[in-house]
Amino acid sequence: MRHSFSFWSGLSVCLLWAGTSFAQPSPADRATARSLAGEGYQALQNKDYAAAADRFSRADALVHAPTLMIDWARALVGLGKLVEAQERYEQIVREGVDAKAPKSWHRALADAGNELSQLKPRLAWVTISVVNVDDPHVTIDGVAVPPAAIGVRRAVNPGSLEIRVEAKGFLGQKRSLELAEGAEEATAFKLEPDPQMQKAPPLEAPPPAPLADKSHDPVAMYVAFGVSAAGLAVGLVSGGLFLSKKSDLTGVCNPERICESSQTDAVNQYNTLGTISVVGYGVAVAGAGVGLSLWLLNRDAKPAPAKAVVIRPYVGYGSLGAVGNF
Repeated sequence: MRHSFSFWSGLSVCLLWAGTSFAQPSPADRATARSLAGEGYQALQNKDYAAAADRFSRADALVHAPTLMIDWARALVGLGKLVEAQERYEQIVREGVDAKAPKSWHRALADAGNELSQLKPRLAWVTISVVNVDDPHVTIDGVAVPPAAIGVRRAVNPGSLEIRVEAKGFLGQKRSLELAEGAEEATAFKLEPDPQMQKAPPLEAPPPAPLADKSHDPVAMYVAFGVSAAGLAVGLVSGGLFLSKKSDLTGVCNPERICESSQTDAVNQYNTLGTISVVGYGVAVAGAGVGLSLWLLNRDAKPAPAKAVVIRPYVGYGSLGAVGNF
């Protein structure tokens, strides 16, 4: 009972002093920290180191004090986490205590220095080196090792540990080590190239797309000239028939172009031939214009093979036109 009373009295004093030395914790924080510290102390006495480390770490987060940190470090030692315990001891020594701090704080500082000196020789050390790889990814028990710590001594907790080394384009390797307290070991990895990555064909850039031919199809030009020729032929033939029909009607029609009723069909043919002749000449002019434009657009382009264009005009009774192969 006397030991328990001493612990609770010292805990109350240290938490009260912590509240005045650092950022002011709330009354609820101090009460929670006292409760957590009591649970941690009881777990430490029962050697339930996992529960003790959890409670003291939580209490110190609420009310920072060396008396909480040193018991946190002792719980970590009980768990075999010597590297983590060393950091807690180092923090107590690094921060120090105020001259007016409670005696429990000064005792915690002195104990931290003594226990730290006893702990350091127990740390294990391993040197991991990787050859023939520029940027390896190394882990110890799943925790990544910084590149700056590869190839140099690194503090580790004694016991069994698994080292994995991976790199792009290489087969990964893993290795298990068993290190006693104070042991030091060096291990080197030489990764082998991954056959699957080596056989992969190099990526080649796709061939450049051919430049689009901006020239126009010459067949259209040939068709335009063909239509022009057909129109000219139709105009000439229909014009000739028109003039012939006009001479036939000269004797049967008066100067006012009034003809006998028996010549109605002849007059209609005369008018139709005149219209067809005019249209034929118009088609000839338009086709020639289109063909000439296409020729100007294609004169710098290579001629493309084209099918023969054959156009034949025809003249029938009361009809004119053109047929051909395009």
